[in-house]
Amino acid sequence: MTSAIAKATSHEFLRRHCVEVNETLPLIEALEELSPQDAPLVATRSVVLSYVIGIGFGADARRLKASLDGFGLYGHASAQEQALLSTSEHTPQEKVNATWLTECVQSLAWCLGLVELNPFQRCDDDLASHFPQPFTDPKGFISTACLRPIDEIYQQVDLHYRLHWAARNARLMGRLSTVDEGLISERRKALDWVIGVESDWDAIPLDT
Repeated sequence: MTSAIAKATSHEFLRRHCVEVNETLPLIEALEELSPQDAPLVATRSVVLSYVIGIGFGADARRLKASLDGFGLYGHASAQEQALLSTSEHTPQEKVNATWLTECVQSLAWCLGLVELNPFQRCDDDLASHFPQPFTDPKGFISTACLRPIDEIYQQVDLHYRLHWAARNARLMGRLSTVDEGLISERRKALDWVIGVESDWDAIPLDT
């Protein structure tokens, strides 16, 4: 799939759902310029995030860290995530940020073919049921993971880039948006990481 086809397909979706279209918004990177993550890494990232999310719901960070360490996954946590997992004291904003990661996991679960991805709805109520139970060995889940076709993921990357612009522009113009900017931002971050826009989870650019 070319970036031009992805843009045209996204615009068709946006118009169908009455979302503002910016004809001048640039094309995203060509697929051949990117280095997509493989299925085991996407599955690993989703498992790590499921632990970090626990911080937002009051879980003991030391226990979360010890479990990830025991399964050999702590090294897959980003620098910022490791900092959160290494302290028992978290600010209210850090906890809120952790709960928002559920939307990142919704994107990752979609990439793994486990759920659907509706930009107009919050993450699935049963999202956690698609992943290993906390504190249980995720090895089987990770080793058997499969990704959707790369063209499908690339299309969602383009769509969320344009949805993000629409939501941000509506906020800046003082208008109501048909999509939630926070939701789209989190989902876009995960999709951009999967497609290889940036391999460092903490440094993914979300400019529009």
